[in-house]
Formats: sequence, structure tokens, C-alpha cells
Amino acid sequence: MRLHIRPIIAALIAVLAVPALHQAASAQAPQPKPAPKPAAPQPANDLKPAFDALKAGDYAKAERILLPMADRKDMRAQFMLGAEVYGFEKSPLYNPAKAIPLLRDAAERGFPRAMALYGSALASGEGVTQDKVEAYKFLALASRQQVPGTERLLDGLAKEMTDDEVERAKKSADTFAPRK
Repeated sequence: MRLHIRPIIAALIAVLAVPALHQAASAQAPQPKPAPKPAAPQPANDLKPAFDALKAGDYAKAERILLPMADRKDMRAQFMLGAEVYGFEKSPLYNPAKAIPLLRDAAERGFPRAMALYGSALASGEGVTQDKVEAYKFLALASRQQVPGTERLLDGLAKEMTDDEVERAKKSADTFAPRK
């Protein structure tokens, strides 16, 4: 049985990206202050403006907001930029060659949703050389962090791998240490 990865990846992106954007926006939402003050510039790590831009379909604005943050290695910004701006097929800025390095960096540094998307890309060979052992490793790591949809991908991927490949992937996941 062959795993049909494209529809699964599309569903995984929808499941992973939208909740991440909502969580990032709500987690970064400014708290009400007791006394009104003049509008202050937004903190450099505030994702709400990027979330709002994506919600409005303004991918260029989201890119302008997220790119400096991603350059500073903010994993949330790397994920949003990689998944929603460069990795979303309906984005006018769709560019897997830009998306994959962002997702890979965030995944290698331990961001669970990036692990899931990067693992999915490795499984399918979309934008990156196919590597089922590395794919399984990153999907297993994401699954351990309870990223939705990863169990199904792991099960399907395991059916396409030898027992030795699955064991090597599990060992690699067990010894994984996020880099700084």
C-alpha cells in the first residue's frame, strides 16, 4: 500500500499552521493596561501583526514582519514564514526553496510543528531530497510532542520502510538533541 502523502501534507499544514497562528497571536496579544497611554511601538517579537496580515491575505506584509524575526532565529517566525508565506501553495510568495531551510532550522532546534512539516517534506521529497529515515525521526519527535496528525503519517511511512530503517529512525529520534 503506497502512502498518498500530498493530501496528508496539505491536511497537516492546515491543522498545524492555523492553530499555531491563533496560539501565537493570542499568546503575544498585548495585555490591557490600567491607564490609557499613547500607542507604543510593538515589540520586535510580536506575531499578532503577522497573523493579522496572513488572515487578510497580505503575504508580502507578513513576510516583511516575519523575515527580521526569522533572521534572529525566532522559531515561531521561521515556522510561520516557512509554512504560511513560502510553503503555502496559494501564497503568491510560494517558494519551497525558501520554506524548507526555515522549517529545517526550526525543526533541528526543536520546534514541534516545524518537525512535523519538515518530516512530511522529507517523507514525500517535496522541496528536499526524500529521506524516509530522517522523515520518520522528525515525525516521531513531533508525535512525542503531540502534534496532531503525526501518528497517521508515522504509520503510513513505516509501511514503506524496512524494519531496519524504522529502528535506525527510532534510535535517531531517541538520541536527538535540539541544537541551539
